[in-house]
Amino acid sequence: MRGHLWSVPNNDDRQERGRLRLRHRASAWELREIRRRVERWAGQNRLPDDAVIDLQLAVGEAVANGVEHAYRENATDVPTVEVDLELRAQGALQVVAVTVVDHGRWRPVRARPRYRGRGLALIERLSRQFQVSTSGHGTRVCFEIPLHRLQPVG
Repeated sequence: MRGHLWSVPNNDDRQERGRLRLRHRASAWELREIRRRVERWAGQNRLPDDAVIDLQLAVGEAVANGVEHAYRENATDVPTVEVDLELRAQGALQVVAVTVVDHGRWRPVRARPRYRGRGLALIERLSRQFQVSTSGHGTRVCFEIPLHRLQPVG
């Protein structure tokens, strides 16, 4: 089943400046739409290209982890993943604060991961303030992507 469940606000044109909130089905099919929405938001907020690349990689990994690892085959609820991006000032530095939430239960970590399992390490390298918290209600991945410079408003 494809198609996003909802996004807040209802479309990109009515969103708050500096904030994007999305909720999509936890499906690999949704990654493309999430990336497109993040790219549009980044352009509207004039984020520098290097920060957009880091943002897309980190958000993509966090969402992919939720899609791939957090839901079991026999789940009764429609699995979802939520993405929240917000521009914030951290002293003299501006950052994009990111939160990605799923509502599933993560599979146990393998004792000896194979060639995979580097997504969270990648997010940690690209970001600041990286945190992963899990509960019976799901997993929350939070991090900040620093903006070394903002492009001037034209």
